[in-house]
Amino acid sequence: MKRNIFADKLNSLGIKWRTFFYLIIFTGIIVILLWLSQVVFFDDIYKNIRITEIKDCADKIERAIGENDEASAVDDAANDTDICVVVLEIFNNEVDSNIDFNGKSTNRYTLNTVYSYHTENYCVIHSIDKVSYTELYSGAINNGGSQLQRFKVNEKRRQYFGIEGNFFDRDYSENNSTKVDTENLPESIIYTRVTENISGNTIMILLNATISPMGSTIRTLNRMLIVITAILIAFAMLLATVISWRVSKPLRKLTTSANRLAGGDYTTEFSGTGYKEVKQLSDALNYAQTELSKVDSLRRELIANISHDLRTPLTMISGYSEVMRDIPGENTPENVQVIIDETKRLTDLVNDVLDISQIESGVGKIEKNEFLLTNALKNVLSRFKKLCEKDKYVINFICDGDVWVYADEKRIMQALYNLIGNAINHTGADKSVTVTQQCLDGKVRISVTDTGEGIEKDQLPYIWDRYYKVDKVHKRSIIGTGLGLSIVKNIMNISGGIYGVTSELGKGSTFYIELPIFSKQTE
Repeated sequence: MKRNIFADKLNSLGIKWRTFFYLIIFTGIIVILLWLSQVVFFDDIYKNIRITEIKDCADKIERAIGENDEASAVDDAANDTDICVVVLEIFNNEVDSNIDFNGKSTNRYTLNTVYSYHTENYCVIHSIDKVSYTELYSGAINNGGSQLQRFKVNEKRRQYFGIEGNFFDRDYSENNSTKVDTENLPESIIYTRVTENISGNTIMILLNATISPMGSTIRTLNRMLIVITAILIAFAMLLATVISWRVSKPLRKLTTSANRLAGGDYTTEFSGTGYKEVKQLSDALNYAQTELSKVDSLRRELIANISHDLRTPLTMISGYSEVMRDIPGENTPENVQVIIDETKRLTDLVNDVLDISQIESGVGKIEKNEFLLTNALKNVLSRFKKLCEKDKYVINFICDGDVWVYADEKRIMQALYNLIGNAINHTGADKSVTVTQQCLDGKVRISVTDTGEGIEKDQLPYIWDRYYKVDKVHKRSIIGTGLGLSIVKNIMNISGGIYGVTSELGKGSTFYIELPIFSKQTE
């Protein structure tokens, strides 16, 4: 529960304070790592690095043994790491009956010093006796060829206090009862490695290095880190403030503009600078603003169109109804037919709006089957017969034979009806429309041509959009919402057909749809 409360509080922070918060946390982590590495674990890290250097030096010396520049290579390896080096060639002789100071018998060895390099003021491997060399050799052999000895050394009293390994388990002091504080004594390391030279003789490499006490160094680092920590925190707070402000500033501007856009101000412009992502967001919001502006404009046009389109038939219905009610003898079939026609017109307007919503949302189901497209087209043309008789329109039908298709017959007839109605609404003074059915390469094309004013080329990409009208002024008794061509486009998209238009100013336009021809042989 507490974690959720913390998360909610963090999420409620703005990007400015959240950026500031994260940068402070990052700085805190850096400071903690500095303290851990430079103070808490500094002594262990230093010792591990020193041990690694000793082993690397042993590797270099082992590779250099037997080479022409052996002495130079050993010198360089020892001098670079400030390490004392003794290289011995060992020959095993008979068993000696002498007993060493531990009460153990030892083998007598012949020791031949091959190389010696002295860097320390007091070096253990240059001051021990033959028995000690023998013990170091035996320990390395028993340990698999190498062994590490760590111990504290009191140079003044010549005392050794073992830490790791078995060579300095005893105290060499003259007065063993003397209590010595070993905490501040320097630590020394002896690394022994047994190998062979190119002649097959046994070689023992002894390395000795001193690890200085880290107490004073750590105290110095503590004081330095206190100062560095204070500087880092101050700098981090300043940097976090600057970065958070610079990051949040363009976003705050975009937020202000977005709020104006949400309030209906479609003239708002978004300017995002400074960061790639902010620029991309700005471009996306500008695109959204443009599209919302278009939608708002289309909405206004739709309201104006529908208001205009609905007003006329409603006025006609209301007027004729009142006449039939108030004037005796006016209840005639002609007046009733006017009311029926205007009611049908209202129904068509409402259906157009419902159809485009259903098709675009995918609610309307497509029920495909094979049907005779030619007959369906003739049925659609028959609906316009009364209009042709009343308003003297001429619809010419050109057909090259019966054609079957596999599609939703109801939807295809709806598309054809909209195309023909659109052509009648926009044809020229001759009131002529030509409908052509033509077979082309396995497809059937239905073309509807009017003789109107035509459409400009820059307007052609938009005529299939919802509510779009090239001619904003109604010139015909057939009225539309601007949805007819959009319905055609969507029907052809879901039917797998093709739609298009060609137009020439002053000569008229040709709208067409194409569908694959269906035949029993290719079923």
